Amino acid sequence: MTKSPQFSVEDTFWGYQIQSGRAPAMGLVMAQSFSYFFGACFMIAAVSIVGAPILFSGEGVGVMRIVAAVLFAAAAFYLLWFASRGSQTEIHVDTSVGEIRQVISNRAGKPTTVGAYGFDTIGGVHIIDGLDPMSLLVLQYRDTDKQVSVAEGLEAQLIPLRDRLAHDLMVGAGVAA
Repeated sequence: MTKSPQFSVEDTFWGYQIQSGRAPAMGLVMAQSFSYFFGACFMIAAVSIVGAPILFSGEGVGVMRIVAAVLFAAAAFYLLWFASRGSQTEIHVDTSVGEIRQVISNRAGKPTTVGAYGFDTIGGVHIIDGLDPMSLLVLQYRDTDKQVSVAEGLEAQLIPLRDRLAHDLMVGAGVAA
């Protein structure tokens, strides 16, 4: 029984996008869930501090309430931003400018670039065999140990994508194919 491809490739006018098909890490999902909960709590606390009737009288109490509300609102903004950031990384291969980008799309679909690499900085395109039948396609950054995960799937499904990436990287770097 063969599995269907875990990844997908979508052609665009500037190149193509690769969705890896890997499920997000459980730790990331839990962190975003907790961030959403605590962000909502901090936002409610910030609004409550400002909206609550003055319980104390004296100098500086109003300023302290405003400062506390601003700090709570800032913490809430950051936590809610992290919770809505998204968890699926995509690889954008921009053949028009010779660049590979790691992108995370938030829940509304707005992309955030996590990393960008020129075609000339990629030292190789490799398939790493996994313990189960699934393999991993990675890009090696220069001649270092740093690798960028591209897609996960059966080795037979990854070979055409590996060949396409290798061809595009060679053509983009000015090497004759």
